[in-house]
Amino acid sequence: MNDKHLYRVPNNQKNEIAHNLIDILEKQATIMEQTRRFIGNWILTGPNEKGKSLFDVWDIVLRNYLPNTRPILFRACNRISKKCEIASFTGRIESANRFVKGRGYLMICDTTELIDLDQKLRRAGEYKHTFYPLSSVLKMARDSGGWGFSDSIFNYIGEDEYIMRMNFDNSYNFKFIKSDL
Repeated sequence: MNDKHLYRVPNNQKNEIAHNLIDILEKQATIMEQTRRFIGNWILTGPNEKGKSLFDVWDIVLRNYLPNTRPILFRACNRISKKCEIASFTGRIESANRFVKGRGYLMICDTTELIDLDQKLRRAGEYKHTFYPLSSVLKMARDSGGWGFSDSIFNYIGEDEYIMRMNFDNSYNFKFIKSDL
């Protein structure tokens, strides 16, 4: 049985989840049960198990959320693709390196210029280069009684996860090489 598409939600729920994710950070809104399940599904499924519903929700969020912070984000991957997929990034280079064990490619994205471009040229619903600080939501939940998340979910705070579109034109890409130093 293919488990890839087990997490499915109707389109109206995708919008509700996306806007709840945005409101949690912008208005300190209460998390809805379906949003909590969505976050858990995102965190606990591997890259090959993530289905369309998960990416649809993140697409809505990324088109409508303009973050206040401008971190440098990292992503390690086995190969470079030209598709602008939605993926997890990290604010910690050691987390990115751990995922590929020193092989593959490292993407580095300084979000300052990208977010400034979106802020100047676009409005909500049209953003192209934003990101969502998922680790900030997990920290808020942990510090506010847990919000119904299991303790195992809070182990992912250390990964400092951000959700972002991979855009190779606006990132620096490096190949890991084995060093004998």
